[in-house]
Amino acid sequence: MILADWIFIGLIAFFCLLGILLGFGKGLKFFTTGIFGVFIAIIICYALGGVIYNISFVQSTLESLVTYVKSAGAIGEFLILIRIDLIVYYIVLFILVLIVRLIIVLIVKNVVEANNVIMIIINKVLGMVFFVGVLLVLGLIVFQIIAAIGGTVSENFFASLKGSFFKLDTVFENNPLLLIFKIQIIKKVEIPVEIPMEVPGP
Repeated sequence: MILADWIFIGLIAFFCLLGILLGFGKGLKFFTTGIFGVFIAIIICYALGGVIYNISFVQSTLESLVTYVKSAGAIGEFLILIRIDLIVYYIVLFILVLIVRLIIVLIVKNVVEANNVIMIIINKVLGMVFFVGVLLVLGLIVFQIIAAIGGTVSENFFASLKGSFFKLDTVFENNPLLLIFKIQIIKKVEIPVEIPMEVPGP
């Protein structure tokens, strides 16, 4: 095993210990509130924004908004130019994600932190799994950032992962986050095409 493997094992052991000590309830609350909560909400909005955007109800609502804004004259035209519909859409989506997140975290935390032996054990086990999952996600994010930097930084980092027992070099090359970040909002624009008329022969 290479140095990166031993560092990975050390981090896994440390995060497992944190999960056992803090439990799932406290861990979930910590990683879903404050700056972490905002970051998670942004990631969810970015990942699911394109899918939700194409729902017919959302499309019709945004089209109604655009129609209303257009009636405001020059100001409306400017707002349409800067895509006020997308701005409003993502602001509303972000707020809804925050609200849903708070409700889910509150419910889960109260359930897993119930004061009985079975739930205490479940809380510790789930905490360990949760913290390891957080570590893996953070690792993928770091890999993605380094890959985005590119150049010698990315090359040297990749070289340090070659020969990894845990195939960290393969994970770096085939980062699963790329599949999530490829989701984009695509709005279809139909361009009318004139079909040339047949010219009668001589």
